[in-house]
Amino acid sequence: MFGENEDLKNLNGLYVDPVEHYFECISSCDIADGKCISKCVEILREHNN
Repeated sequence: MFGENEDLKNLNGLYVDPVEHYFECISSCDIADGKCISKCVEILREHNN
């Protein structure tokens, strides 16, 4: 699973589309892992604020 929102900050100034990041995150989750999926949604929401 992708880590904290810090992942977005540690990309050496590269821009990453938040939706693309969300889909990469969610694709790394097990379909039954609600916590992982919720974390991906949370990261996306925080990025959009």
